[in-house]
Amino acid sequence: MKKILYVTGSRAEYGIMKRLLLALDQDQEIELTIVATGMHCDEKYGLTYKVIENDGLKIERLININIDTSNNAKILNSMSICQSEFGQYFQENKFDAVMILGDRYEIFSVAIAAAMHNLPLIHLHGGEKTLGNYDEFIRHAITKMSKLHLASTEEYRQRIIQMGENPDTVFNIGALGAENSLLMQLPSKEKLERKYGSLSKPYFMVVFHPETLTSVSPSVQITELLNALSEFTEQYDFVFIGSNSDTGSDEITEKVKLFCDQTQSRFMTSVMPEEYLALNKYSQGLIGNSSSGLIEIPSLNIPTINIGDRQKGRVRGDTVIDCICQKSMIIKAILNTQSTLIQNKIANSINPYYQQAVLDTALNLIKEFLNNPIDLNKDFYDIVLINH
Repeated sequence: MKKILYVTGSRAEYGIMKRLLLALDQDQEIELTIVATGMHCDEKYGLTYKVIENDGLKIERLININIDTSNNAKILNSMSICQSEFGQYFQENKFDAVMILGDRYEIFSVAIAAAMHNLPLIHLHGGEKTLGNYDEFIRHAITKMSKLHLASTEEYRQRIIQMGENPDTVFNIGALGAENSLLMQLPSKEKLERKYGSLSKPYFMVVFHPETLTSVSPSVQITELLNALSEFTEQYDFVFIGSNSDTGSDEITEKVKLFCDQTQSRFMTSVMPEEYLALNKYSQGLIGNSSSGLIEIPSLNIPTINIGDRQKGRVRGDTVIDCICQKSMIIKAILNTQSTLIQNKIANSINPYYQQAVLDTALNLIKEFLNNPIDLNKDFYDIVLINH
């Protein structure tokens, strides 16, 4: 039996991985271990490790890294705690592979600790670009430490190979999140209303995270967004989901909660994966800068208003309306979502991250990787350049 560890640090990334983790947990040839860290262990973000347990998955250990988002020095302190804790954990616990998704700073620390212990890394969602955030360089650094790469588009697969990874280890499988939106059993609108209150008035979902590679402060950015939304409070409700634990996120949360108090809008620190997708499904669209607006939400055939540069460089489909973080442009984008032209375009759109049977493909590739000899001395794959 092969032993695989999955490390999860946030509600969003766990929601993407939930179906795959359940499949691995039920596989007779796999011994799955889950360790939760980061936002999962912090009351401020809803102690979301409980969501994992409620799904029937056992968490072997909680590793609290004392998140403080007030500045980058505090974030680095959390990263150092994370690296030290996982360094000791990997000294005491061995696995055939460690699986991680994405590009968050706590996952970077986990990757370093695993790589230093020569534990093979399986990485999902490598090769992507997000030029407005420090996730950008974190993601690519994790790629260079990983042995198996499960990319979400062909463009991303090619970029990973361009970074010196052997094509035999890089696979374009599509995005689990894009498939989740279609195959997860989502709660009805009535069930959501029993838990969260009436959704009879048309509403937009709002998820806004800090841009961490910009000279504009999170406070200024969220003020532009909220000023735009205030122009529509008679026409629409707004349902906010809490921000990720990135540098400056507390500034965003403080202003959002004040806006909700003043406008009777709703703020939810965190919701279950199925609830998040369902809340979007019944909405007028998603406003903000979450990666879910580009990857998962397009499968629901509703618009995404993608604000600013946080997701700059990512592949996107026709359901995404990009705009700068400026009140007048956000207002224009909201109005555009209701136009017949945009609605028809969205109705006929294709999610570029969707492929059939993503879960089955991922499961098969992971098992094949575990069951074959793994070369721990990974070489750099050189692309042959043609001189003109």
